[in-house]
Amino acid sequence: MTATQEVTPGNLSSLTGLRAVGMLFVFVAHGAAASVFADKGVAAGYNTLIDNGVLGFLAVSFFFVLSGFVLTWSARPGARRFWRRRLLRVFPNHLVVLVVSALTFVAAGETIRLVPAVANVFLVQNWWPDADLMYYQLNGPTWTLSVELLCYAAFPLLYALVNRIKPGRLWFWLAGVGLLALAMPLLSEPFLAGYGPSKVFGVGSWPQQWFLYFFPITRSLEFVLGMILCRIIQTGRWVRVPVVVSALCVLAVYVVLYFLPQNFVFAALYPVPMALLIGSVATSDLAGRSRVMNSRLMVRLGDLSFAFYIVHIPVLFSVHAAFAGEWVGYANHYTRTQWNTPTGIAFLVGAYLLCVLAAWVLRTVVEIPAMRRWGGSRTRGTSGLSRPKAPGPQLQA
Repeated sequence: MTATQEVTPGNLSSLTGLRAVGMLFVFVAHGAAASVFADKGVAAGYNTLIDNGVLGFLAVSFFFVLSGFVLTWSARPGARRFWRRRLLRVFPNHLVVLVVSALTFVAAGETIRLVPAVANVFLVQNWWPDADLMYYQLNGPTWTLSVELLCYAAFPLLYALVNRIKPGRLWFWLAGVGLLALAMPLLSEPFLAGYGPSKVFGVGSWPQQWFLYFFPITRSLEFVLGMILCRIIQTGRWVRVPVVVSALCVLAVYVVLYFLPQNFVFAALYPVPMALLIGSVATSDLAGRSRVMNSRLMVRLGDLSFAFYIVHIPVLFSVHAAFAGEWVGYANHYTRTQWNTPTGIAFLVGAYLLCVLAAWVLRTVVEIPAMRRWGGSRTRGTSGLSRPKAPGPQLQA
């Protein structure tokens, strides 16, 4: 695209397929925590692959950037309607899985701590640097929803502000937001580095890790960057970057993070490379060049990504405990049942497929009916994500 070309309506289904890859990375990262391999060499290799969560951190950043991009691409007038649909997309799935998780905790003889549980219900657990709120959750991955809720609440205002940026300055703003995210570890160092030991990742102070990884305002930078990226493409300012090149940039950052301090690993370096990847895939779709990510299988799996994310930790660790002959609450400790390498691989593959099945049930029984009943229009998969010329997109992200 040149600076004078406007985008034309087109299908962005490859972004949906890319979600399936992101969710696979999250599952693989959390699969390491299950510690299923008895062979110490294999276990060490697996842990090296994810490098204390790097693979999962990368995937989380991808989803935050993608969320800002997709919501901007599919924006329609009406803040109330937007907020209603966002809450309906999040809370039915969230509450159903939370109830099931709570029942699992009770059956396992675990104590449900009232304050963290209530914070988890309302998705406000990220707003205070209290490790109990983050660590003793009924469904740990829902911390990202606390970030998303802030982004949803602020989206109408953010959308108006991003739209005020002159097209010729969009790349400067994208670089500026990316540099601000990169600077967060340095900005936090004088104020938060010395406030006690870590309680989650084992490096640095907990308040600093909370600020860099969990704090909604800090993580909203990735969401805003995705919004700016969308405007760059919409206004025809995208400078074509092949998908292979942008993917190699992400891979390069992934490798570099093995050699950087932990505080840079959480989120600082991912946003800009992820934006390049999302932009490359989106423009490839618009040009009709995509072939792999927009296959029927990848799109179907991508449509399940949110439900998959909500259920994958309860399913993974509950099934692991069941194989161990135990009924263990997965919030506070993990079952350490281990197998030989082929059996361990088979377990992880089977657990992944079971998560896909559980996600399909949750989406079919809870998410889609809720959106159809109260969302204002029939819910479709994101495989039709497009931007009609007028009056606006027909599909809600």
